[in-house]
Amino acid sequence: MPKVAYGLFEYFSTVGLPTVLIFVAGLLLSLWILSSRNPRVKWPPGPLCFPVVGCLPQLIISGRRRQPTDLLPWYDTYGDIMHVKFGEQHVIMLGTYELIQEAFVKNAATVSARPTWIYFLRQTVGKGGAGVIFKSGHEWKELRRFTLSSLRDLGLGRKSLQERIQDEARYLVQNIEDENGKAFSPSDRIGKAASNIISLIVFGARHDFNDTPELLPVLEEALKSGEGIQFFTNLARFLMPMEKIMSLVDRLYSLIRQEVDRHRQSFDPTDIRDFIDLFIKVTQEEQDPEIYTEWNVFRIIVDLYLAGTDTTATTLRWSLVHMVNHPDVQKRVQQEIDQVIGQGRVAKMEDKARMPFTEATILEVFRLSTVVPMGAPHATSETTNLAGYTIPKGTIIMGDLYPVLHDKNNFEDPYKLKPERWLDDDGKVIKSDKMIPFSMGPRICLGKGHAEMESFIFFTTLLQNFTFKVPEGEKPPDGVEGLNTISFTPYPYDVCAVRR
Repeated sequence: MPKVAYGLFEYFSTVGLPTVLIFVAGLLLSLWILSSRNPRVKWPPGPLCFPVVGCLPQLIISGRRRQPTDLLPWYDTYGDIMHVKFGEQHVIMLGTYELIQEAFVKNAATVSARPTWIYFLRQTVGKGGAGVIFKSGHEWKELRRFTLSSLRDLGLGRKSLQERIQDEARYLVQNIEDENGKAFSPSDRIGKAASNIISLIVFGARHDFNDTPELLPVLEEALKSGEGIQFFTNLARFLMPMEKIMSLVDRLYSLIRQEVDRHRQSFDPTDIRDFIDLFIKVTQEEQDPEIYTEWNVFRIIVDLYLAGTDTTATTLRWSLVHMVNHPDVQKRVQQEIDQVIGQGRVAKMEDKARMPFTEATILEVFRLSTVVPMGAPHATSETTNLAGYTIPKGTIIMGDLYPVLHDKNNFEDPYKLKPERWLDDDGKVIKSDKMIPFSMGPRICLGKGHAEMESFIFFTTLLQNFTFKVPEGEKPPDGVEGLNTISFTPYPYDVCAVRR
């Protein structure tokens, strides 16, 4: 092989540039033809896809930052079900509630796999997948059942999850008080508060706000590496900083392994302290040893952090953006807090039913600032019919949540914060099937209930204690555009928290 490579190098060094370009073009065309399997497949309409790179040039070769709105013109041109190629990968994009429901609910049996064959996932979770987010089939169902059951059981005989969130909300308030109304960035504090809840559930311990748990910055840096679109193609090895990402992943697993080893040394089957203890108990009882492996528990812990830290913290960051941009909404929420809760205690979930405007405001933040615009990728485990098209096995299916939540037919003035859209004439909260920020079907976000509880208690407690304002002389933070990688986060911003 080295001789062949050397011979080609010698040959190209003697021929002209046109010959080299023709050769490269021919090679790319050949690779494209070889990668275009199932030529008889009648794909849904979609944009022009180039050999090898697919539609990546239109999506990532640009001078501006990528936004969740980037695909909206394509839906207008090609329709609500669209065929796109990310590099060599065939991807079906679904842009309406009805199509996502057809795929993820009605066809859940064949559209609930994960595309663990793509390069990035092969490198991070293995070809067979692991954990609850990136596992498929029977093992995924069993691990999801175990995880949800564990989360429900934890806290029996101790503080409930709600009490833990209330305590953490108090700590967050105390920490913000130290700023004395001066401008500060709330991002790290909110991230630590959300991380502490998951740390209590998984590891049985929280961290002081002056300390940064090693796991949190490693996870956040891994999440922000590269752009979401690059994630789906095998070209990720060239487009993303894979060496850096894999170093972060290895560090993440090393930290988790240390925690598991510490728990094993002090494990007492009669005193289950947290999720790791539950896992150790199950493995000692030898329940399905092929499913309850150390590799799967590592991935479940990462999944819990993804589902319970990043999404919740990002939602709270967006909520403060919208409050400083809409002081009238902030004032109405505070009036409701004063009427229902007062200043003598922390909010609890039972208060939510008597606080319709606060609930409506949180719903509007979930809708307007879709934290995971495309959700997690699904894949067909066998040939499937969607909207009249026959979709082959091994095709990635993406339910694009952003156009659903920003469709003017579903929500009037979709890019404006309007909590009143969620209230009827009697001031009661209206529910909508189109409200799917956590996706839908069997693969609905694992942390949905957790995120809703945290968002309500944290948001209410913050506005109970502070009025948030834009620092004098600074521009208000952007309420529509943000940093769009795996999740959609606000651009960095500062606020002033004035004690009420």
